[in-house]
Amino acid sequence: MTAFKEFALNDAIKYIESWLDFNFDNSTIPGMQVAISHDEKLVFSKSYGYADVEKKEKMSNSHVLRVASHSKTFTATAIMQLGEQRKLKLDDEVSRYLSWFSSKHDKRVSKLTIRQLLNHTTGLIRDGEDCDYWQTLRDFPEKKELRNYISKARLYVGPDTRLKYSNYGFAYLGQVIEAVTGETYRDYVTTNIVNKLKLQKTGPDLDAKSRKFLTSGYGGELQCRRIKVKRLIDTKDLASATGFYSNAQDLCKYFSSHCEGNNTLLKESSKRLLHAANFKSGSGDKYGLGFVRYSKKGWKLEGHSGGFPGFISNSNFDPQKKLCVSVLTNCNGSNAKVISLAIVNIIDFFQTQAQGATKTLPSLQKYDSRLFNLWAVYDIFAVGKKLFCNFPQAWNFSGEMTELKPNGTRKFSLKIKDGFDSPEEDMTFTFDAAGKVKSARYAGASCVSLAQARKNKWYK
Repeated sequence: MTAFKEFALNDAIKYIESWLDFNFDNSTIPGMQVAISHDEKLVFSKSYGYADVEKKEKMSNSHVLRVASHSKTFTATAIMQLGEQRKLKLDDEVSRYLSWFSSKHDKRVSKLTIRQLLNHTTGLIRDGEDCDYWQTLRDFPEKKELRNYISKARLYVGPDTRLKYSNYGFAYLGQVIEAVTGETYRDYVTTNIVNKLKLQKTGPDLDAKSRKFLTSGYGGELQCRRIKVKRLIDTKDLASATGFYSNAQDLCKYFSSHCEGNNTLLKESSKRLLHAANFKSGSGDKYGLGFVRYSKKGWKLEGHSGGFPGFISNSNFDPQKKLCVSVLTNCNGSNAKVISLAIVNIIDFFQTQAQGATKTLPSLQKYDSRLFNLWAVYDIFAVGKKLFCNFPQAWNFSGEMTELKPNGTRKFSLKIKDGFDSPEEDMTFTFDAAGKVKSARYAGASCVSLAQARKNKWYK
């Protein structure tokens, strides 16, 4: 594993802030939190937009959001803790702890194991026969409803045949934890995970204190507007699948505990077992035991997304590189996963391009700028000994950059792969009296500062 270059990480964070600012200003997301940590140190944390649009209440780092299926990683961690204490085994049948866990319609149900619940390979239903709680049209299920369902359940696919996501499955894991410990799910995870890590803004479901800091949630964008989700809903006995609230800073601290060398919650062997992903989702991602493995070359990227009425979130981390990223939004129409993975891609790009350098050359850093014309936005930034051009007006960041090769005084050749663009043509820069980039010509096209672009009516 190549060690992280600190100067390249600092340069990446500087660009990430500029990139986030620009894209958030051009998005319809009401509010967002972003945090990044490396080696258990918070290196970036910022909030955007509104916690409540109608009240004009600004989003802050002290607000909390529903993080939904992030809950599954907490539940899986709790199960592994009990495994380390030899209070259960992953291949134990669930019916060993929940005597009622059997179906009169399908004998296979009573043979399902804890491991199969953790990696979503039971074949059980995803959200029950009436899942309108996801639309706040009814309450979340309680134990009686969950128990009644399992008594008549039929498996939709055979156990261990494929990934079939089941929130119900993780609800039953919460009940296993209660049966083994004699405590409520809330009490166990609060004592053994939340309090152990001293997480100040995290809990397994809303309580009176957290409700004071909870942001409003908004639906997807329909007819050019977002509708506030009016009903503040408890997840009841689905808390172990989807109940958690948190903020981005706390989630980075939590996922740091899953990185190598941090044994606050679990032994290294237990973490490796949780993170080992075997079942493909169909999108290129894989699922382990409560954790998603994201596909990225050269990285071991783990984490989870979360979707709740009015909230979408995603966190990912590399346990070897000890990098954690968390993106939380208060609307259903955002794609937090795209944003968080783009942040990782930016950091990866800066690290890769910085190899062989000990710092970014000041002679290139002076070109760092954002320029505009009628057709595009151009981000110019230096990494190590190289200068690049990126088009930032999208949340994704592929890493396919245009390198600018020196070709005279304040002139660079465009190393473009796409033949439909302007490969090998020039980009030339002009500077103001303060030594800042004032304008440029990209293959003959004028590119100007934000102030000038507004005068030209190219940009609002």
